[in-house]
Amino acid sequence: MKPFAALLALCLAAACGGRGPASAPASAPGPAADLALTHVTIVDVESGALRPGQTVLVRGGRIAWTGPAAEARLPAGARVVDAAGRYAIPGLWDMHVHTSREGRALHFWPQFLAHGVTGVREMGSYLDSLQYWRARARQPGSGAPRIVFSSPMLDGEPPSWRHGYGVADSAAARAAVDTMAALGFDFLKVYFRLPRDAYFAIARRARERGIPFAGHVPASVTVVEASDAGQRSIEHLDDSFYIACVPEGGALLQRFLAARAPGAPADSVQPALDRLLGAMLAGPAPAQCAPIFARMAANGTWFTPTLAVHRGLHPPDELAADPRLRFVPPGLAARWAAGRRTGENAERDRRIGEQMTRMVGMAQSAGVGILAGTDASDEAYVFAGSGLHDELALLVDAGLTPLQALQAATLNPARYLQAADTMGTVAAGRVADLVLLDANPLDDIRNTQRIFAVVHRGRLIDAAERERLLRIAQEEAARAAIAPPARQD
Repeated sequence: MKPFAALLALCLAAACGGRGPASAPASAPGPAADLALTHVTIVDVESGALRPGQTVLVRGGRIAWTGPAAEARLPAGARVVDAAGRYAIPGLWDMHVHTSREGRALHFWPQFLAHGVTGVREMGSYLDSLQYWRARARQPGSGAPRIVFSSPMLDGEPPSWRHGYGVADSAAARAAVDTMAALGFDFLKVYFRLPRDAYFAIARRARERGIPFAGHVPASVTVVEASDAGQRSIEHLDDSFYIACVPEGGALLQRFLAARAPGAPADSVQPALDRLLGAMLAGPAPAQCAPIFARMAANGTWFTPTLAVHRGLHPPDELAADPRLRFVPPGLAARWAAGRRTGENAERDRRIGEQMTRMVGMAQSAGVGILAGTDASDEAYVFAGSGLHDELALLVDAGLTPLQALQAATLNPARYLQAADTMGTVAAGRVADLVLLDANPLDDIRNTQRIFAVVHRGRLIDAAERERLLRIAQEEAARAAIAPPARQD
């Protein structure tokens, strides 16, 4: 099975490009001019080695040559950028975003490119919205990063969100897979309320149709069962995943659910909850996590923790006045401010969140592939584009090295998409998606924020163009209308 081969053939040939605001293309149409980045230090994201004094030649949207600057032959008429003292890394990928609702693409896409996020994995929206923005993204010439599109969220009936696609049983599950495959989605998104029989029917039919599936682990199955069933990636560091790593977590959860069941003594709920929360506060046990992570690693199941979401649940005070709020629709920013939690329960939940992040380092050490993703949508204090850099820093805080965090946004997405021979590294033959940095990201992962320029599809996005993209994003965000959350319980 080659689940992403056809996708990448289109995407890397420029079909996964796109248009931002129609009146303000990111770059002029037509073939990319030759580009030469001279005297740059290339960061080898596979080994962590640095190759100083290199020149990178770009032609036709691909890296044509890399080598010592003294050996470079610069094409006549090429745009030459002296990158002495700077570092070249592959273009970054945000592997969990939701751009296809409420016109978000108009202010998300410019932010992605301005911050070096040259590729994203779209994780679901309304069916018609996904089809509309996918068509916009495939128009050549401006605005969008490369985008891998999921189906709408395949969920139980009724779905958790209004934009979910309800699947009641195994027959409906098979039909949903056939429908989404026929509509040309790159992969299927599974969600929390899927019934057990429907989930495994999706897994079987997806395997038959050669289409990957990824997403949440439904409440009806375990993480190990999902991995064994072939789920390509597990999204979010959620409570059910965490509880599976907590000593006696599963038993304590079942006791709590039993205490809430009809007919149970009313005074049994709080003690059961207190015992469960106490175990969660104590933290994950490496010995209990080990078999879960071992199975994920053996099966090639990837993990996208989206730690930026956890930070947004209990944001530090400085986020309340973050200058990036100018890129957030005013109504959404007001919702974030109003939703800030304080008090004893908030402090307890923050401490549990800190314990949960320890699992990310454990997973990395166990050989589980980590993908950097932010859940950029309307999640509190998760910023499009720049939020990916926040996520990299949070991954390091969780126990990854700077190189491992950088791999989570470059090499690992390429491997996940089965495209490591065409993207994810700075080498001849790869697509020309690059970020030029003013400092070494292996010294400090926060140096990925020190962007000198971005190269997307072979075109240079310099400081002036980055500022122009950010002005577009700010203007589009200011006029965006934000609907209330679309959850339906």
